[in-house]
Amino acid sequence: MNFNLYNSYSWAMNFLGFDRQINRFVDELSLEHQDVQRVLDVGCGTGAMGVQLLVRFPDATLLATDIQERFLQGVLSNSETRGLRQDRVSVGLSDITKPAEVELLPGGVTSLEMESFDLISVGAVIGYSEDQRETIKALLSLIKPGGLLLNLEMNEHMVGRWTSHRYEYDALPLTEMAALMAEEGCSVSRLPLSMKYFPVNMTRVGLLAAKKRLS
Repeated sequence: MNFNLYNSYSWAMNFLGFDRQINRFVDELSLEHQDVQRVLDVGCGTGAMGVQLLVRFPDATLLATDIQERFLQGVLSNSETRGLRQDRVSVGLSDITKPAEVELLPGGVTSLEMESFDLISVGAVIGYSEDQRETIKALLSLIKPGGLLLNLEMNEHMVGRWTSHRYEYDALPLTEMAALMAEEGCSVSRLPLSMKYFPVNMTRVGLLAAKKRLS
C-alpha cells in the first residue's frame, strides 16, 4: 500500500467515525475473561481494536500484525498518541493465510507459540486467506484455554455484501464460521451491532469464540 493510499484509508476511518465506534464497541463488550495479559491483533489495519484492548486491559501487551508495514507504523503512532507505553506494543509482518508466522519489526522472524495468547482480535481479514478454515484453526490454536477470539467480521446485510464485493472480500458464511469454531472446542456468540455503533454496524457483526478450559 503506498503512502497516499494509506493516509486516505486512515483519514477515512477517523473522519467517518469507524475508529471511534470500534473503540466504543470494544469498551462496552462483555468479556468473561478478565485476566488478559497477551493480545494479538491480526490484520490490524489502523490498530483500532488492538490499541483499544490495551486501554481496556492496562496490564496487557499487544502484538499487532499486518501484511502492510505502513499499517504497523500507524499502530505504533496511534498507541503513542494515546499515551500507551511503547514497551507494551510490538508489531510484525504476517499474512493472514499463515497467522502464526511473523516477521517482527525492526527485525527477526518468529513462529508464534501455541496457546500463548489470552485474546486475539481480527477485523474482516479472514476472507483474504487462501484457506480460511485452516486460518481459523490456526488462530484458535494460538489461544490459551479459556481465552477469546474476537472477530469483527463483515455482516451479510445488503451494505455488508456490497462492501465485501467492492473489496473482493469473500469470507465464509457466518454460520459456517461459527460452526467451525464450535467444532474446534469453542462456545460462540454472535454480537449484532446496534445503531449506536453507526457507521460500523452497517457492515460489521461480531463473533466471539471462547475456547473451553481444560477439565
